[in-house]
Amino acid sequence: MPARYLLDTNILSSLIKDPQGPVTKRLAQLDADAICTSIVVACELRYGAAKRGSVVLTQRVEDLLGAIEVMPFEDDADRQYAEIRATLERAGNTIGANDLLIAA
Repeated sequence: MPARYLLDTNILSSLIKDPQGPVTKRLAQLDADAICTSIVVACELRYGAAKRGSVVLTQRVEDLLGAIEVMPFEDDADRQYAEIRATLERAGNTIGANDLLIAA
C-alpha cells in the first residue's frame, strides 16, 4: 500500500493562503490519492471561514475540501483516542483535544 499523508489544519491553511507557495509545490509531487485530511480538520477550516465571514475564504475552503478525501471519524476512534491520550499523559506530554481526535 502506498504512503498516505493526513494533512492537518496548518498545512491546509497554508494551501488556502498561498496557493503558489512551497506547500503546494511539495504536494504537487504526490499522487492525489495520497493526500487526505480528517473531519476534525474540515471542521476547523470551516469554522475559521465562518468566523471571518468571508465568502471568498469559504469558497476556497470548500474547493480544497472537495478536492481531497476527508476521512470520517471511525467507530474505533474513541478507543484509539483513549490509548493515545493515556500514553501521552503517562509520558508527561499533552496535546490539544482536536489534535488528539485527529491522531485517533
